[in-house]
Amino acid sequence: MRITKFVHSCLLIETATKTVLIDPGKYSWDSHLLTIGKIERLDYIVITHEHSDHYHLPFLQALINHFPHSTIVTNSDLAKKISSEEVRNKIISGSEAGMQVFEADHEPLPMGIRVPLNMGVHIDEQFTHPGDAVHLSHTRNILALPVSAPWISLKQSLEAVLVLKPSKVIPIHDWHWHKQAREEQYALAEQWLLPHGIKFVALQNAVPVEL
Repeated sequence: MRITKFVHSCLLIETATKTVLIDPGKYSWDSHLLTIGKIERLDYIVITHEHSDHYHLPFLQALINHFPHSTIVTNSDLAKKISSEEVRNKIISGSEAGMQVFEADHEPLPMGIRVPLNMGVHIDEQFTHPGDAVHLSHTRNILALPVSAPWISLKQSLEAVLVLKPSKVIPIHDWHWHKQAREEQYALAEQWLLPHGIKFVALQNAVPVEL
């Protein structure tokens, strides 16, 4: 499985049987790090919820213009909104072979802000992306973990990891960290998780890693 991060929560997952792009949000779009024309195939576009850092309509339109046969996987609320944009791609809210959709409550937001419907995916029994959730019932061996947000701290995220016990953790949802701060927090997470037998994989943007 090859995993490439394109800022924040956007991950390109390449396996022997499928290619999946998860959460193509505005931060990723604005970074210009992902060149759509360099992706040879795209079977699935997964959007966990409607927040702009995970779902950016211009990004989605650019993707589906290039990949008109890719399937969009998202929650039922956002599926209705995307359908209203006259998107011709197949849109599903359920699971398919090698692509297991599961309910994952978005972590509570401050100041009484409305919490959107959020979902996660397990890919090929190897990898889990939970959107904006850390308190899950279970995970696959590789977990994409939100580590920074107005609604979560690194401490809370790592405590959740010790309950879930994946073998590898990939940090996501970290756009809010300055580069130097991000590197420092990555180093701390790696140090803290190592004694528990969990490897923290500090992805660099647009640099693929084989896991």
